[in-house]
Amino acid sequence: MNTSMPFAHYCRYLWERPNLIVVAGEAGEIWKGYRAYRERYGIPPAGPQGAALLERLFAAAGLAALSLPEAESWGWSVTFPGSSVGLFCGIEPEGSVCGQVLVSEREKNLVVVQKQGRNTSLTQSHFALLTHDPVEAVERYFEEAEQTLIRIAVDGRGRGVLLRPMPGGHFADISGLADDALIERCWGMAAEGTIRKLAEARLFYECPCNQEKIDKLIAALPREQQDELWGDLEKLEVSCPRCGRSYGVERGGSGAGRRKKIN
Repeated sequence: MNTSMPFAHYCRYLWERPNLIVVAGEAGEIWKGYRAYRERYGIPPAGPQGAALLERLFAAAGLAALSLPEAESWGWSVTFPGSSVGLFCGIEPEGSVCGQVLVSEREKNLVVVQKQGRNTSLTQSHFALLTHDPVEAVERYFEEAEQTLIRIAVDGRGRGVLLRPMPGGHFADISGLADDALIERCWGMAAEGTIRKLAEARLFYECPCNQEKIDKLIAALPREQQDELWGDLEKLEVSCPRCGRSYGVERGGSGAGRRKKIN
């Protein structure tokens, strides 16, 4: 792990009287790592709207990942109603976060969430959205897949909170609070020690892709698809589907042949 990369600090707490799990974290360091990663590997910048939506998804998805007692792998694919902007965000158990802005069909409105624990099988959930807010995608996941109503608030700096009821828990103590007020209250209780810390973690932006994985991805394609992909070409440029980083592949030899990384 690169020790110079920005790390975002997240904590999970128990608010005992209303019996709520509270997750607090500041995604600004993840955002900083995302921008540095794009610059490092020459990934073209997304438009300002798409980048802002993706960073907001990083914030909300990071809070969701820390809300569970055991770290799991998450994959969020989000498209919005009437929008050509699509998003992908992946989070791994060791704390790495990655993602990219994609082009979506305007008539497509679908969120697909894949989740897998270390010793559990992959689960997949899908549902539609009512707004263009990535935070809604994360809240709707818990409502649809976990049958649990949660509350998430994220501010413009990436500072956010997630509140999730335990059995018998309730939101009466935060009813009517606007997002900024909710963040201030939860962060204040954490600073004062009036909610009990259960766990903490560091999240950072980094994609697990590498040349070997891209090679295997191409080599695993059926022969017909490989022939169609290569055609008469001797070189291919392949982008990682998770982060958009480009890799060069040269034809020849066995499998995908001799390869050369572009970035």
